[in-house]
Amino acid sequence: MPDNRPTILLTRPQAQSERFAQALGDVPVVISPLMRIEMQPLDVDLTGYRGLVFTSENGVRACPDCTLPAYCVGDRTAQAARAAGMRAVSAKGSADDLVRLITDRAIEGPLLHIRGEHARGDVAGKLRSLGLRLDEVVGYRQVAQPLNQQASKLLGGESIVILPLFSPRTARLFVADVGRINAHVRVVVISEAVKEALSGSVFDDITVSATPDAKGMIAAIQGRIDA
Repeated sequence: MPDNRPTILLTRPQAQSERFAQALGDVPVVISPLMRIEMQPLDVDLTGYRGLVFTSENGVRACPDCTLPAYCVGDRTAQAARAAGMRAVSAKGSADDLVRLITDRAIEGPLLHIRGEHARGDVAGKLRSLGLRLDEVVGYRQVAQPLNQQASKLLGGESIVILPLFSPRTARLFVADVGRINAHVRVVVISEAVKEALSGSVFDDITVSATPDAKGMIAAIQGRIDA
């Protein structure tokens, strides 16, 4: 019998898409990363810093030999930091949750935010505005790349496609790159900021995750599958 289930189109970097696909379980998946991660030499002296701030696992990867306390946006990033030997705490949510964690605990600086070339949430700016001493360094680049042939074929067909989007930049890259669409695309976004990035596009069937994390996204995707 033909498989009439929706296909999930994942556009995160390859490793993250593969891990997310495993978490989704037995559903049809097409992976077409819109960005690839390129690590950068971390040219910074950590002497004098009292802690590190991470808003992604890739930031942790950029600092494999760090031993300072780590303040992380979510559980997955905190797990990566602990695996690398850091004492890590998770804000269990968004960039704003991370800012609240650091301020509520009255963490003293200076801190160092190791981030990607393209960052969201303005964690550094918000913490500085609250009087915390914090520096930033780019540990990796997120290099844009086009949708692959498999994704273009999927979108040119007439099936139902569920498109999870995890960042405003990915949403903008998708809109800019996508060609002819015949498929019925149901978008699931991790936040209102990602939904806003789709404003003015042809995509209007959009579900916002109840929580800004993988668990919330999986629940929202399952809801669209069931619908």
